[in-house]
Amino acid sequence: MNIQIQTYGLIILFMIYVFYKSHNTLKLYTEQIFMRTMYISIANLILDISSLVFIAHMDSLPIYTVKLFCKLYIVSLIWVTESALLYVMTDVYPEEQHRKKTRLLYTVAAVQSLIVLLLPINIYSDAITSYTYGPSVILVYCFAVAYILSVLLLCIFNKNLSRRRSFAVILWMCLWLTAAAIQFMFNNLLLVGFALALGILIVFVIMENPEANLDRRLGCFNSYALVEYLRRLYSRHMEFSVMKIGLSDVLDEKLGSRSDEILLELVRILTKRDDIYVFRNVDSDITVVCNVGTDLTELAEQATELLNKKHISLKKLTSVIIPHGHVFSDREELMSFFGYVSDRHSDGAIVTADEQLINKYTEKKVVHQEILDALAEDRVEVFLQPIYSNSEQCFTSAEALVRIRQKDGSMLSPGLFIPVAEESGLIVELGDRIFEKVCIFLTSPDVVSIGIHYVEINLSVVQFERVDLADRLIGITEKHGVDPHLINLEITETASVTARTTLLGNMKRLIDYGFTFSLDDFGKGESNLMYVVEMPVSIIKLDYDMSKAFFKSEKAKQVVHAVVGMAHGMNLKLVAEGIETKDEIDGMLEAEIDYIQGYYYSRPLPMPEFLEFIRK
Repeated sequence: MNIQIQTYGLIILFMIYVFYKSHNTLKLYTEQIFMRTMYISIANLILDISSLVFIAHMDSLPIYTVKLFCKLYIVSLIWVTESALLYVMTDVYPEEQHRKKTRLLYTVAAVQSLIVLLLPINIYSDAITSYTYGPSVILVYCFAVAYILSVLLLCIFNKNLSRRRSFAVILWMCLWLTAAAIQFMFNNLLLVGFALALGILIVFVIMENPEANLDRRLGCFNSYALVEYLRRLYSRHMEFSVMKIGLSDVLDEKLGSRSDEILLELVRILTKRDDIYVFRNVDSDITVVCNVGTDLTELAEQATELLNKKHISLKKLTSVIIPHGHVFSDREELMSFFGYVSDRHSDGAIVTADEQLINKYTEKKVVHQEILDALAEDRVEVFLQPIYSNSEQCFTSAEALVRIRQKDGSMLSPGLFIPVAEESGLIVELGDRIFEKVCIFLTSPDVVSIGIHYVEINLSVVQFERVDLADRLIGITEKHGVDPHLINLEITETASVTARTTLLGNMKRLIDYGFTFSLDDFGKGESNLMYVVEMPVSIIKLDYDMSKAFFKSEKAKQVVHAVVGMAHGMNLKLVAEGIETKDEIDGMLEAEIDYIQGYYYSRPLPMPEFLEFIRK
């Protein structure tokens, strides 16, 4: 009786089972399907061994009992191969959809099993070889091969399947087919059951080993496990709380091995409770996931207290608690929210995400999407605000201002979308779009004929951080054949501080090409006269607040007079922004300001209305 090979396979499966159960797991859906496959495989091997035992003693047993066990064994082959298909499908379908597919395939397998049980089976046995044959066996081989081929096709052609899972399952199927072919040619070599056990072992080692989800140094779960666990929670629409302790900027390289010691002690504190899962991210951040209602604030305070005891600076530490993590649509949105909060809080802050904070983030996300849609649907518009020349006593220039028209025709406030665009980097694409629209506007002969000398275009700090800024702007200008002298580029004091080297390089290239520059918002923020000295600008624009202060404060008036004298001494022109009344006009004329911009003359206008305004 040749059952040694099957026994070895059964031992392998039992060892995997014991090893698996001895580890802490997340009980992920893929883990559940894998364990179900292993249980069916164990049942298959037990039935394989049992059928051989019954065949060996069929002289003393009722023949229908022997045939029944033989049929049960071959029926189990249908369920094993089908289980392999269901396991592969965990990467192809969401959990809810996978459960529906599982019910359908189980129904199909039940029908197939019933047909096999009703068909006749024959038994061959001698001193060396024992096997079954007949219609039921042939049909089982057909069903099993169909399942195996389906598995291989999914692994080879479905792009949703993870490479690791695909590789492991292909090895399993190839091993299985090879064993089946050998057993078909040499009936005394019963290798199919052992090949099944080896295939399960391969999948276990590559994909389902619980240690693959663990951070071995800390004993908690790792970032891969966090991704899978959150995916499961969201796919099942489960309620949960989550906290992220941002340690990546706190435990720096200077601490050396102390970082791991501190993390290990922190993980021990967090894992004292059985109702929470602790994960270490790719960096040193710690994420805690638990049931709704768990007091995460206490855990965050314990973490802060531990770092204080270790004399670790909390300057860059932020603990973000989300009592209802399920309010977000998926893991990516959850992680994006963590980043959003962490960027705005530090110094050991413990931030609990209330409804107001989440709504603020959601608004930002909506605005971000609105910018993307506006760019895609060409709903980005340029409004022009006229600038009056006191010396020529007419309008000679304008400032281009970006506007986004929403689908309902209303305008999205620049105060909402510009900060979001700068933070997300979309300001670069937005800036290019505005620059191109201005270039197209300047190709109209009407612009020069009505006396417009140039149009000012704002450039953001983010744009100046791009080394290819000059190349892009020159490329757009040449594309539309625009004289660069018709464009004045506005920079801000902030830009000249944060991106000085790149800024100066871009400015030199653009000035050599023919553009001019103005320094915008002078007097706002950390004003520094060295900006005027160092920046090759031809125009200085007084900030709105400084223009207003001129009429309210004697000191401010003296400062403006000093700036005017300095600017004119350097052959620079001055623009006063925010001028809204006749008294302010007279005051700016008295101060010898060169240009006036403000609501007194006109609000920003769409391009056609601007042209009509200038004509009148």
